Amino acid sequence: MVRKERDSLGEVEIPDGRLYGPETVRALSNFPYYRFMDRKIIDTLIVIKRSYVKAFTSKGKIPKEIGDVITKAADELLKNKNELDFPLKYIQAGAGTSTNMNVNEVIANKALEILGKPLGSHDVISPHNQVNIGQSTNDTIPAAIRITAYFALKSLSKYIEKTVDRLDSLAEENANKIKTGRTHIQDASAVTFGGELKAYADQLRSFLEEKDYILTRLRRLNLGGTAVGTGANLPRDVRDLVYKNLNDYYGEEFVPANNLMMVMQFTSDFNLLASWMSNLSAALIKISRDLRLMNSGPVAGFNEIVLPAVQPGSSIMPGKVNPSILEAVTMSALMTRGLAQTVNDASSQGEMEINVFTPIIYTALMEAFDILTVTFSILEDKTLKGIKINSEYAFQMLLNSPGTALLLNPVIGYERTAEIVKEAKEKNVPFLKLLRERKILTEEQINKIFSPENMLNK
Repeated sequence: MVRKERDSLGEVEIPDGRLYGPETVRALSNFPYYRFMDRKIIDTLIVIKRSYVKAFTSKGKIPKEIGDVITKAADELLKNKNELDFPLKYIQAGAGTSTNMNVNEVIANKALEILGKPLGSHDVISPHNQVNIGQSTNDTIPAAIRITAYFALKSLSKYIEKTVDRLDSLAEENANKIKTGRTHIQDASAVTFGGELKAYADQLRSFLEEKDYILTRLRRLNLGGTAVGTGANLPRDVRDLVYKNLNDYYGEEFVPANNLMMVMQFTSDFNLLASWMSNLSAALIKISRDLRLMNSGPVAGFNEIVLPAVQPGSSIMPGKVNPSILEAVTMSALMTRGLAQTVNDASSQGEMEINVFTPIIYTALMEAFDILTVTFSILEDKTLKGIKINSEYAFQMLLNSPGTALLLNPVIGYERTAEIVKEAKEKNVPFLKLLRERKILTEEQINKIFSPENMLNK
């Protein structure tokens, strides 16, 4: 069964029972590929339209009985998701016009349904004249991206904070456990496990500090700019009410940007966010690589830590356990960096008063958020939570490492130390053994020079 509705291009058949209208049907036909538009932005658009309708109703521009039923329809759609009524894919007409109209049509028909009127009775409630009143795709879609990304960033930050807390705890527990430091993947002077873990924690903490600035940027919306940023068809007092309604709903402080045209034309804030996620991912890759190296072995590798065993590591080698979570973390971070590049590329494509590639900017950002949220969750829960430190083994390896020989420089000089290290390598014996055999230093001197306190310069 179908019903028929009209738009400016003519009559369209719509599946009976679906709340969307003719512009949604046309978009379904024109853009049938890849994944659905994320539901989070749909809900944000519903809240935006709810805020406009309430503002125009309070100013007497929409009859109260119509404004109230549209608001009720929006609230019901936010509560009962009606996924089949929002079927559009994210690759669609530029600027997200199709999604904006999809939301307008569904809210209008939901309101008509509440009134007991036939769907498509747009002489009673119109997707354009009431639901989209005072708005343009050009300001609602970028604003919806900002709002949705704002909350996604706040949510991701909680997972980062949990990971930082876990690293801080591990660093404190292992503050005095000494191991070999490495530069150029070669033995270097001593460090502590705690020192390395604290460096990871502080690096991730720096991203939490940076995110506050990004949140401030995302709070500045271009809502009220309508088609080109000038605010045509939206009185200033109504715009102020729109922001009040929006902030009352979310309990936040979203504000109009100082220059609505600038925010509409440039997607630099999305670039900033994408770059932040890309840099965060680079840090994750480095941390994961370090932990994988420390876990390598257990016989022919570093064997400094033992990661939790989450699954068998080989279909042919019994008992082999791989750093599977860290491998997944690295793959996730690489994917995120690619998505960030998509945002940067799409942001460079704006012309004149608008960037029409916002749907792909939004989708890349949201996919990156989803990936990073899962990534931090499994990193903290399935790796850091159960990590074990082979501190005794690591200390013995440190004592036999030529990197530790630098402590001899102030005592016997660089050149003589280098000779001893070279000979130890050639004979494949620990350099400390040569020191003792040749009686270059007394046992008391050796124990003092290579004490944990001296190694760490305490």
